[in-house]
Order: sequence, then structure tokens, then C-alpha cells
Amino acid sequence: MIDIDKLFNSEDNKPESKYGSTRSTLFGKFYERIIAKWLEKTQNYDLKRWASGAAHKPRIYWHKISPVNFNLENEPKFRAKVEKLLQSSKSHCTPDGLLERNGNLYIWEAKNWPLYPEQGPESQIWNYFSEHPWILAKTCDFGGKELKISGFLFSFWDMDGTTKDRIEKRVNNIVGKNKFKVILTKDILGDCIQNQYDWYIQIIEQEKSNVDRFFDLLLGKT
Repeated sequence: MIDIDKLFNSEDNKPESKYGSTRSTLFGKFYERIIAKWLEKTQNYDLKRWASGAAHKPRIYWHKISPVNFNLENEPKFRAKVEKLLQSSKSHCTPDGLLERNGNLYIWEAKNWPLYPEQGPESQIWNYFSEHPWILAKTCDFGGKELKISGFLFSFWDMDGTTKDRIEKRVNNIVGKNKFKVILTKDILGDCIQNQYDWYIQIIEQEKSNVDRFFDLLLGKT
């Protein structure tokens, strides 16, 4: 099996930036398709889609969020940042998808940061949540209707188990027990490569064909 960590590494000691590499950018254009299908096929979630097959994204309005409804006594810095955001001119965010399982609805957001800054994933994620506090939402707008949210899934490239547990515990202490879960893209990708799911092969072949055609055109090939 391949070393997945090498997917986004520079080769031959070339000065290419690993964080902004072509491969990382390319993967960022279609990895959500893989995660969404994996959640559906292996975890029994149903991603709400348009007739075209694209994810039908929910909308979370900041004016419907009130920090007083959450356990933020031990998170003064986070609460201060969130309150400042809720008073700003920003009105909403649009997470990547709305998932349904057993009659419950879950907000899903995916972040593809395979090589994060030196402060590590925990700091990066909490900075992100302070600017996009959808984890504090109790409802979302979807297709013109206001729907109750049961929980949240957050995709991240990778982190060690201790860090993952600490982030989940910290968020769940705020929003409610077992409402928030981190899923790791690297683990999902490893599972797909190992098991060679038909749907996974189809996605990869479609994207490869699209990129191959593009480079053929750049080389003047027909």
C-alpha cells in the first residue's frame, strides 16, 4: 500500500511549496466527492443533493445563533471572538452538506489542509471555528425551510488520536454530548485505496480523465 503522506510531498528536493502544491490543490477540487460517497456507502448517511447530483448545501444564519444557549464558561476567548463575529456585517455561512441518518440531520464541513502551519491542527481548527461558528447552530435553512440540526461532522486531513479526542471533547462540552465528530480524510482515503470500492475507482477515473484531457490540450494534442 502506498505511503499516503507522500501524496503531497515535493519530489527531487524541488523548491515547490508543499502547502501550495499542485497536487494538494488538485485533490482539493474533488476530495469532497470521495468523503461524501464514503459516508453514504460505509456509514449509512444520506447526503442531500440537487437533481444534478451536486450537494444541496444548507445555510446557517448568524442572527439565529445565541452564545448564551451553550456551555461557554470555560471558553472565554472563543466566546468573545464569536460574539464579535455575530455583531459583524457577515450574515451566514454555507457548510458543505446536510446529511441524514436515522431521521436525524447533520451539518458536514470539509477542510482539506494536508500540510498545516507549524502551530498544528488544533490551533488552526479553533481559529476557524471562531470565524465560522456553525457548531453553535441549532437550526439551518435548507430549501427555504428551517430544519433542526442533530449534530455536526467535520472533515480534516489528519491528526493524532489524542488531539482528535481532545478537540471532540472540547466541542462536545460546548454543544452537547456526542453531537460533534471529527472524521479524517487520510483514513478514509486509505480505506478506499485498500478496498478499491467500485464507486471510488469511478470517481478517480473520471477525475483522471478530465485532467488528462486538459494537459493534452495544453500540449496541443487532440
